[in-house]
Amino acid sequence: MKMKLALFLLLIVLQIEPLNSTIRQIQQCGVHCSKGLNCNVKPYLSLSRCKKQHDWTNSSSIHNVSLSTVVRCEKGKCSVNLNMVVKMTLYDDIRGVFMCVHSPGMLERCQIVNFPHNTRQHATGKEVEVQYDCFSVRPGQDLLVTLNTVPSFCNNTWTQTYTIPECADEDLRRTISECKTGELAYTVNTNRTEITVRVREAPEDADYNLRLCLKGRICIGVGSHRLIKKQDLHRNQSFLYSKALPCLCIEGWPATTNARRTQVCPFKSNIEELWSGVTYDHQTQALSWKPACPVKAVSSLCQAVVPKTCLDFGNMSLSSEKHNVVFSTVDPHPQLCMKFTTEAGFWIKCPFSSERFPGWNLKVASNADGHVVEIVSWFPARFAVGLCKMSSSVTCELLEESSFLNISVDRTKPSVVNLSAQRCDPSVCVQVKRIDVQFAVQEHRCNLQCSEQQFDQWSYSEALRKYALPLVVCIITLVTAVLVGNVTLKACGWGQRKQKPDKSPSCRSAAETETLIHTASEDMDTELRLA
Repeated sequence: MKMKLALFLLLIVLQIEPLNSTIRQIQQCGVHCSKGLNCNVKPYLSLSRCKKQHDWTNSSSIHNVSLSTVVRCEKGKCSVNLNMVVKMTLYDDIRGVFMCVHSPGMLERCQIVNFPHNTRQHATGKEVEVQYDCFSVRPGQDLLVTLNTVPSFCNNTWTQTYTIPECADEDLRRTISECKTGELAYTVNTNRTEITVRVREAPEDADYNLRLCLKGRICIGVGSHRLIKKQDLHRNQSFLYSKALPCLCIEGWPATTNARRTQVCPFKSNIEELWSGVTYDHQTQALSWKPACPVKAVSSLCQAVVPKTCLDFGNMSLSSEKHNVVFSTVDPHPQLCMKFTTEAGFWIKCPFSSERFPGWNLKVASNADGHVVEIVSWFPARFAVGLCKMSSSVTCELLEESSFLNISVDRTKPSVVNLSAQRCDPSVCVQVKRIDVQFAVQEHRCNLQCSEQQFDQWSYSEALRKYALPLVVCIITLVTAVLVGNVTLKACGWGQRKQKPDKSPSCRSAAETETLIHTASEDMDTELRLA
């Protein structure tokens, strides 16, 4: 048995069998021999050892063997059979020919075709033909076919491999119940995220399974599973879906043993949905991507500089074939993007382009004395700040390494850096980059104007320093005046109740106090305008 299995595997590797794609339909199977040669068939157990080859021939008496697939249909039910046609020379000692079929995981099946003595005498020395088509097989089955004469002569064995056509063959799909998986017709309602399915051409004598699944090496079911009764196959079935993923498929199969399955994928062209699983962890600063569908893609980080242009971050790239993609310590900048490359092309996603992601902000103001760079960050970070010169539309070359300054920025507390204005050139830019993370973009501020004019762009910290003191004085004065006025007005009301009607010194004091409040307000307004 081990020798036969080894021979079977070797012949499959060599692929020496001629496959016949034409499938013929028959009503009855049996054995047929050449005209004038009677023959019959019976089961055979190949346990006897082979005999020494006779001197009357130096070659096998079996000249040619043709293998093919036939479909046998009887009373409305069809099955798949193996058809053998053997051409051989009949000698005196040959009483018949045995045929064996072996398949991995199955016992060997053998049949012997006998030639009665009274009929083979007339055919001795002649070429005869033997046909047998009753070996039952299954679609897609790999077979090892062995033939020899009876008695069995050593070195006279004929062996060949043969593969039965798959259910994809049109003849088998139309006639063999095992190959009838049904056809799935569907419509998609994107507003309701609903798929409506109808089953056609399914076996009429069996119930039917229907579900949604995510297709990979296997199709993993998602959502509900439906078992449709055979009398309800004409009814539509509806399924809700969450995302229109390219691997989201409809799978159906008859509720029979070892039934084959059919799949259709309504959104197989929605490749863009694959890149939606990008997440950022603000605690670990890790940027990760978990593919919603199995996909062979190479992921890398890049910096968006101009529309449809993204500069790669060196040679750092990760494959998603076996694991999720994780980039550690990433700067959440709007220009930092993720690039996905597959055999079909590449796609770019910028997860921080939305304003809802916190980050850091850069402002630059220039005058004749220099460039003032202010950085505000929502988290503690370290930056390198310096000048560079644009050598192309997307590249800025460093002017001097020594001129770059490393600064630390605390949360919500801005840091200001003064740069020399010696490099006052339209092509010179201020460059800022985070240096406390592994992946960060280089942000530039160009077209710096060096003139005698005051800064045309003030940061909120400069404005705060300018207006803070006058604003505090104004508030304190107003609060004091209101308190004093309130006390005076109360005193006026009490004095009017105690004194005679013709005397009202307390009321005059209240009027004077009101005049004092208006005067103080006008003075504070003048001070704010001067500031």
